[in-house]
Order: sequence, then structure tokens, then C-alpha cells
Amino acid sequence: MKILLKKPTENSIQNVVDKFDIKELIEFERFCRDNAQWEEMKKCFADNSTVTISWFKGSGHEFVDASSKMETYAPHKLFDTLIWINNDKAVAITMATIQIRMDMQGHTVELQSYVKLLYKTQRIDGAWSIISMEGIYEKDSLIPVTPTADITIPTEEIAKFRPSYANVSYALSKSGYEINNELPGIDRPETVTKLYQESEDWLNS
Repeated sequence: MKILLKKPTENSIQNVVDKFDIKELIEFERFCRDNAQWEEMKKCFADNSTVTISWFKGSGHEFVDASSKMETYAPHKLFDTLIWINNDKAVAITMATIQIRMDMQGHTVELQSYVKLLYKTQRIDGAWSIISMEGIYEKDSLIPVTPTADITIPTEEIAKFRPSYANVSYALSKSGYEINNELPGIDRPETVTKLYQESEDWLNS
């Protein structure tokens, strides 16, 4: 039975309720991340959950702890969310932009990263929880907030990183984070296909 990335069929009342609950869970998890509500954020993740993004790979609870220690404010703008449900499992894909302002070479710069966040969720003891969150990287940009600011980044520095998340990788590496250079991204479509297939297999298992 194939479900993921197929046109949604007619929803039952229960499916509508479940999709609302899952969407609210995802939005609340990101809201907690942006507003430093760390204990509430932990409640969104199952005990055996995992998170894999540019600067972090580990459990959901470890991700919350690592997020709480970040010095840079990195709010999210969430857009559309699509959800595929199979009984007590669901896969959700949320389109998002991560927006970071930071100081660089004595100037304030704006970093924007466009991603799809793929969540596996599961109903556990009657409530939906996040089993995993993974990023699919599309593109990013790094620009001065003031147009007249004179900032020069060597081309060879940016070239060390993947095109779909080169700027965010550069900026976070300058802050001491180790970057995973093998994540799903539109510059490597086979990685995205693999993630979708793995997610569909999990949903149908």
C-alpha cells in the first residue's frame, strides 16, 4: 500500500481530527523552539525519537538540550503542512524558513534557510508524538541587513559546503558547530527520494 506523496483521498472525521492534532503538535514544537519553552518542547518528542539536521544528530530530548544552549536566535516561519496517516502512524512534511540574524565582520547579516521538515509521528498512549524530524535542504542566502555594509566571504570558504545549505553551514561552522554534509537536499535528489521511500516504508510497516 503506497501512501506517501500520493494525492490525499477523502478524509474521515477521525482523519481530520488526527491531522489537526499532528499539525498542532508540529507547530507547537517549533513554537517552543523559537520561544525557549524547553520543557514543553521535550514533551513533543517520544522517548526513542531522533533528530537529524545540519548541525545536530541525536535523540529528540538531546536536541532540545542542544537547542537551549545555542547563543543565536533562530526563529522559524512555517507554511504548508501535508500529512499522510496509516492507523497510528503518520508522516508530515512542513515547508519552513529558518531566519537568523548574526554579527559578521562587524555587521549584522540575515541568514535564511529554506527547508522541508519531515516528521514521523506516532500515536502513543492515545496522543501523537514526534518519532523523528529530518531536514530536506533547498536553498539559503546570507545578506547584510544594511545594503551598504562591506562584507567579503571568500568563495573557497562557501565552496566547502553543499549548495542547498552552504550559507547556513558556513555560518554555523564559524560558530563552532560540526556540519553534516550528507543530508537530503535538492542538489542531491537521490537523497530526497531515499528519505521519502524510507518514510513510506516506515508508514506502511
